[in-house]
Amino acid sequence: MATRFYKVYDFSQHGKEPQELYSVRTISLDNKMICLVRLVDGYYAIDDRCPHAGARLGMGKCTEEGMVVCPIHRYQYNAKTGRGLPRQGDFVSTYPVENREDGIYIGIEKKWWQF
Repeated sequence: MATRFYKVYDFSQHGKEPQELYSVRTISLDNKMICLVRLVDGYYAIDDRCPHAGARLGMGKCTEEGMVVCPIHRYQYNAKTGRGLPRQGDFVSTYPVENREDGIYIGIEKKWWQF
């Protein structure tokens, strides 16, 4: 498998800080719903679907500690690792994010025949 990167922010169009600090946003890429999170040290991408209740995490919020909070039952997921709180025992998938000179890119793993 290889990773294909998709540009989600173009700095020439959206500016150098296109998303507010500690904010979440849902992005649809390659038939996947992804939650893009902005923290002090950069952008992170996780699955947008809460494994507990199926809510869209991009409709929730993000704490200053980098935890994405589900809008339904307040389950929390670490934006960097995808891990839920210990009492939850679950996780969401993470996606690589690259901050390049021209914008922000999210990587999606693709099989060779999907390119």
